[in-house]
Amino acid sequence: MAERMEIRQGQIIALFAFDIGFEVSMDKLSGLLSSVPVPPLTQKKQTPSHLQYSRPPRLVNLGDTDALGAFPGSIHATIFDFGAASIAYRWRLADAREMVTIDDLPRLSHELYTRNLEFHARNQAKQLMETIRSAIVRPELSVLVEDYYLFVIEDLDRPCQAAELLGKHRSTLAQVLRFETQALSTQQQEEALSQRIEYFQNDLVLIDWNAAMIYDRDYWDAANVLELLNVELLEARFIDAELDKRIIEYQKPLRKPTEWSLPFRNPYRKTIHELAELRIESLILAKRVENALKLIGDQYLARIHNAATVRFSLAEWEAATSRKLDIIANFYELLTDRVRSAQSQTLELVIILLILAEILLASLAKR
Repeated sequence: MAERMEIRQGQIIALFAFDIGFEVSMDKLSGLLSSVPVPPLTQKKQTPSHLQYSRPPRLVNLGDTDALGAFPGSIHATIFDFGAASIAYRWRLADAREMVTIDDLPRLSHELYTRNLEFHARNQAKQLMETIRSAIVRPELSVLVEDYYLFVIEDLDRPCQAAELLGKHRSTLAQVLRFETQALSTQQQEEALSQRIEYFQNDLVLIDWNAAMIYDRDYWDAANVLELLNVELLEARFIDAELDKRIIEYQKPLRKPTEWSLPFRNPYRKTIHELAELRIESLILAKRVENALKLIGDQYLARIHNAATVRFSLAEWEAATSRKLDIIANFYELLTDRVRSAQSQTLELVIILLILAEILLASLAKR
């Protein structure tokens, strides 16, 4: 039987990412509500000084939330300049009224997951949007949401190396990551624990597709990277959904027969403009999200970022977006070619009519 380990300090975090508009002006935001910039990445674990946010997001305190077990909770929002907000529910596992052990985490994770906090988080995002609406370019709350959960162990009742923690509590940690109260099969345990990152002997990050376990007193940077990755996934899904919707819309003019165009009349002018704008905006948004935090090389945070990218299947989302952007580009070319062809034919007809008119006038003059 695994030894019971008391968690002296830790926390459970539920993250819900929303797209709230095209862009957020951080300068205007600071004048609308009390907020602080997300702290820069620390120099612990030899993080290079140049690996920082290109434009630090801002943190907003949104008040308290219902307790999880005996642990009181709070709500914070992280606002990103590329038009996204992450609503975070946080419960600190440091209440002296109730001791919590590693064996209690599956129960707490299951209770949290079955609460279905998405509706509450969406209301928080709506209220936040109303407060900062004047700082948002084209404000609109997307129907999409992306959730992710962090289970952080900062300190145990005795020193414990990562290998020992994983060896003695393997089954329990897998249950936490999958929100299950019963022991998982060996296959499921292997899958849940396969993305494992260590730096020192006494720290560990386990990354699964919908949750992560962080065993580290200096957990903040790893938690920030995972929160940003959750927002990246949300934005990837948002761009994909927008492209799907527009592709369906723009198939209609392509199916219609070409209208006969006067030389300076373009019946597809609005559609062509929208296609070009959509392609540019999608590329800009994707690049801004990608550039929010630069993590290059085999550094600790870069490894966490890469492991989470694999878990979130971000490469597949990016590939799908690239294919759909190619379709949009093809639509644009087809419509512009169609317009050029129609206008060329119209000009040819005008020239023929002018020649006929000139011949007719010449024959009348002879009479």
